[in-house]
Amino acid sequence: MKNRIWKVCLVFMLAFVLGSSAAWSQNRSKDEVVQSMKDRHSSLVQAKDQGLVGEAWNGMVAVVDQDAPSRVQDLVDSENYDRRVLYQIIAAETDTSVLEVALQNRIRMYRLADDDHYVQDRNRNWVRKKDFKN
Repeated sequence: MKNRIWKVCLVFMLAFVLGSSAAWSQNRSKDEVVQSMKDRHSSLVQAKDQGLVGEAWNGMVAVVDQDAPSRVQDLVDSENYDRRVLYQIIAAETDTSVLEVALQNRIRMYRLADDDHYVQDRNRNWVRKKDFKN
């Protein structure tokens, strides 16, 4: 019962975080969003290398170190905005839910993370990928 409640809460939280508004994707093409993400990729990797940013449980990135400079939060905000838009576009293209796209991206990003990068475990604690246990 406890596990089922947790899963229901997870679905609602992801839906809230990701939203389902088609307005996100109406003004930007997939190519524009991907290019925007490519443009910031090296900065994002640098922030991950420094332990400032990690891959969150919901398919987004998040600030790991609360003492990180404000530019890091700006980086996270920009990346997450683009991820939301891209998830919406992909969901429409594949006739699936935004939630499913986000969850699949989380799996992908966890696999791609360097061993010293942070990911969130099932309890939402930040751990290095090398210490991550499903």
